[in-house]
Amino acid sequence: MRILIAEDNAAIRMMVHQVLEDAGHEIVLAENGLEALQRALLHQPDLIVLDGSMPVMDGWEVCRRIKAQRDIPVMMLTVHAERADRERAVNCGANDFLAKPFDILDLVAKVNALLSLVNK
Repeated sequence: MRILIAEDNAAIRMMVHQVLEDAGHEIVLAENGLEALQRALLHQPDLIVLDGSMPVMDGWEVCRRIKAQRDIPVMMLTVHAERADRERAVNCGANDFLAKPFDILDLVAKVNALLSLVNK
């Protein structure tokens, strides 16, 4: 499966990339929100892992725009973990939410659960 990882923190982006690539997925990377939106349209990923706070365009807006065009699973990956942030994720159309810092096993489990929706 093809997964777009949109994360402005290089260390987190590369760690998530490595973990999901090791799990057998094809990875597309983006460093900011505008790049994420462009790569989502170009590469047509099966899943998007999206940081909420990115430069140029935040992940919340990227999620809204992508969901307006295509029904694709989106998991928000963000340091913003308050109840209002979780509601914001739901309101922008995200399918799941994982707060930073996160456990790699939780990330993989959530990705697999979302990808199982694509396979149905």
